[in-house]
Amino acid sequence: MSAEPLDPATMPTTGDALATGDVPPDVRTLGLKAKQRIYHDWESRNYDSKFSISYDQRCIDYARDRFRKVVPEGAGFGKVLEVGAGTGFFLINLALAGCVDGAELHATDLSDGMLEVCRRNGEEHGLEVVTRQGDAEALPYEDSSFDLVIGHAFIHHLPVPGAALQEMARVLKPGGTLVIAGEPTELGDKLSWIVKNATWRSFCAVTSLPGLQTLRKPSITAAGGTATDEVLARLEHEVDLHTFRPKDVEKMARLAGLTEVSVVTEELTANWVGWSVRTIEGAVRPGLLGSRWAFAAFHSYLALHRFDDEVLARFVPRELFYNLILHARKPYPQ
Repeated sequence: MSAEPLDPATMPTTGDALATGDVPPDVRTLGLKAKQRIYHDWESRNYDSKFSISYDQRCIDYARDRFRKVVPEGAGFGKVLEVGAGTGFFLINLALAGCVDGAELHATDLSDGMLEVCRRNGEEHGLEVVTRQGDAEALPYEDSSFDLVIGHAFIHHLPVPGAALQEMARVLKPGGTLVIAGEPTELGDKLSWIVKNATWRSFCAVTSLPGLQTLRKPSITAAGGTATDEVLARLEHEVDLHTFRPKDVEKMARLAGLTEVSVVTEELTANWVGWSVRTIEGAVRPGLLGSRWAFAAFHSYLALHRFDDEVLARFVPRELFYNLILHARKPYPQ
């Protein structure tokens, strides 16, 4: 899939779309990146709550553990950039975890709406995050600007992921570190789709029984949303473009000129439970599930994550696990 030219001046924004009220924008005329931008601008309003993003110990531990799988304790960084930063989940939680102590924090994203939330999240936790709107495939930074470049669950949205890796390598200083986490593997995603589909079908079957239909989440418009909200919500199924084979991600990183390239994978049974939980939470009437549900779901995920790491990872091929984490370094000039 080829990249499209990005002209911010002609791209619609959330404000443009919402200003039309119940007359939704014709998203069929938009290119991939325009769809990405308008969708994520709209999604930024509720993104953190939708994905249970927080800046407490639960998410601090998650970010730190992903990072420490590939970057050892004691590594220091002067200037850090998160690409495709969204609302700042990975960067801010790494900072709160002490993984980038003393570093100058920067974030970039295609969506201005996401960056606005990112800035606010940083401020709320005593962190200054310098944000800059930009395309991951043409980063708005000078060569050799950062000691550490990170990303979390974003390259699967990009038309040409390899171009983004080349850009991330370009803005790294020689000797700098690249870490990208949270990307879906090809086989892991296929397995998770079976789980999600089975969960959805089971939920629909149960809630079709007499008296149980009220358990279902109302439609967007029934809940007070507009026709524009309905249209933009459907873009969720168009903005996820790729899944990856670990060896292909390693190859892309090497072609970008990076060395010390490695990919580790994680989450098999933990991912199945996680997607089942998210499927139910996305389908059930808001407010029905309480703190006991959240506690049980979270601790089940943690237990299965340990089982995946300590037992299954010993003999299950890495390609079957859902999430991959890429680590690489930029070499010094010869």
